[in-house]
Amino acid sequence: MDLTWSMRDDKETLIRLGWNMSQTFGSITNNFRLGFGSYADKPVMPYIFPGHEENPCKSEHTECSPIYSYWHHLKLTGDIQRFITEVNNSQVTGNVDNLEGALDGLVQAIVCTNEINWARQARKIILVATDGHLHTAGDGKLGGAVKRQDFKCHLDERGQYSLAAQFDYSSLAELSRLLQEYKINVIFAVTEERRNEYEEIVKLLREKATVATLTSDSSNILDIIENAYHRITSKLILRDNSSSPLIMEYFSNCGEGNVSEWNTLECDDIKEGQMYDFKVVLSYKECPRDKDLWRQRVVIEDELASQLSNIIIDVELLCGCNCKDTESSYCQHGTYECGLCKCDSGWSGETCDCDESSLSNNVQQCIRDNSTKICSERGDCVCGKCFCDDGYKGEFCECSACDKMDGIECSNKGTCNCGVCQCIEGWEGNACQCPSTNELCIAPGSQEICAGHGYCDCGECRCNVTAADGFYYRGTYCESTISTGGSGLCVLYDRCVNATVEDPKKANEFCQTNIITYNIERVESVDIGNGHHCFVKTVMERTTCFIHYVYEFQKNNVVTLKIGNKQCHTLVHGAVIPSVIIIGTVCLGLASLLIWKCWASMKDRREYEKFMKEQQKTVFSLNQNPLFKSPISRYSVPSMYKEN
Repeated sequence: MDLTWSMRDDKETLIRLGWNMSQTFGSITNNFRLGFGSYADKPVMPYIFPGHEENPCKSEHTECSPIYSYWHHLKLTGDIQRFITEVNNSQVTGNVDNLEGALDGLVQAIVCTNEINWARQARKIILVATDGHLHTAGDGKLGGAVKRQDFKCHLDERGQYSLAAQFDYSSLAELSRLLQEYKINVIFAVTEERRNEYEEIVKLLREKATVATLTSDSSNILDIIENAYHRITSKLILRDNSSSPLIMEYFSNCGEGNVSEWNTLECDDIKEGQMYDFKVVLSYKECPRDKDLWRQRVVIEDELASQLSNIIIDVELLCGCNCKDTESSYCQHGTYECGLCKCDSGWSGETCDCDESSLSNNVQQCIRDNSTKICSERGDCVCGKCFCDDGYKGEFCECSACDKMDGIECSNKGTCNCGVCQCIEGWEGNACQCPSTNELCIAPGSQEICAGHGYCDCGECRCNVTAADGFYYRGTYCESTISTGGSGLCVLYDRCVNATVEDPKKANEFCQTNIITYNIERVESVDIGNGHHCFVKTVMERTTCFIHYVYEFQKNNVVTLKIGNKQCHTLVHGAVIPSVIIIGTVCLGLASLLIWKCWASMKDRREYEKFMKEQQKTVFSLNQNPLFKSPISRYSVPSMYKEN
């Protein structure tokens, strides 16, 4: 289930429908099991804001669970009450974009067969309820997840996908291959606005996936499950893994009485309890030169049924083999031809040693006392002997494999006894993965389990949704809360930190105990946003000092303290404040006068310089006084008188 912030209401709906889900499945089949897992996105940028890993909903001004990629909460079980409890205990988280990491969750849910507790003989259905898009191959590289999916189980002890930050999302083609290999059907229950996108996805996943419209509050989820189950069980699709030169043809009338058979691989409208016959014709056109191709192991399987709904046929082409050994002692009641025994009528088996006339006796030898199931329905009975399917053992295939943790049976902390782990002292759980005491849930130096704000589950603290004080606690020991601005374990380490900074000679007195070993580191700066942030406050007269530090838990009761520098602030005496105000006011006035005087002088100087420049540019014209009369008179004798 998508448990990002936008799906918070849908989780409550699933809780309310829990018992109705039991009735719905009970009307379909009397043998069903439910599991529960949730997903969000990769816990790295850009899928989450830096510093929001512990509270991805900080941008929404609220609190939610730390982000995770995929969390397997509950393995497949018939206990409905436990299913409801696990759904109720699951925490809503958040991410930045509107794309979710559904493919990471799907891959882990498919390949972690032991952790999920998938049964090979059962029909497998995964319901994905979401209102968002999904990331595909290549998107993970934005966050540094550059490795291609290795399609192995990477769930840690808490059930969380531990390598989400390293492996990229899978592609839809890779998901389709996984669904085919593990015979799992997927139902995408999505909101109306996402349906078109998921219909295109379903086309790529072919018959292994379907899409249904989810109401806004997920109230129709039971109808979706029931309709999808009937769709899967009402169709039969045969597939095989044959290769050239072998040619395989299938003929059937799909149970339609006297109708002649036709070439088909599929039958629709399958009815429970009815027999459907298929005739398989094997042929080849010519013998290949490569003799390795003369033999093939062909697996014919029902595409939509369980992993055990298959037939295995060992095929050998009649190429270059004309010999017959009628005297061979290997075949007790038959002849040895081309490496195989051809049995006489009434005999069967690999060496023709099984008398078919006593077939009922042979079958009875494969049934346990007080049981009616042949080989416990986990294998095939061949001539009175059970040949068990993978993962089962015992004379009647009655023993299943024990639970594994990280691929190790019983976690190397116990022995497997017919499907049940017998744990050594100090360990418990289905896979001996849990310590039997609560010591790992008690913080170094403390005596309370999970700081009194949670409970111990398999050696890890599960914090209560809300504590008695109304706050939401988190952290390794449920000791931290954003609302109070610090950790509840600070009081355990304050004396050691204060002595380390104030009087290092006495530090050993406070930093050495029989319970805790301290590892002291001095740092230049401390991450105040860290959930393990603490500070020591000291007040002497008018000086207040703070020493900020963070603590980190290590193994074997070792606590690392990263201590910052001491920061002090001194308060001013009350009598000094009025004097400072008066002096400040006078100084401000004098400064204002000086500024005004400088401004006025500069303005006058600019005006004077402007006047002088304009005066120099002025030039007066020279004119004679109109009242002046010259004392000299000049007369000219006309030229006519000059000649006489």
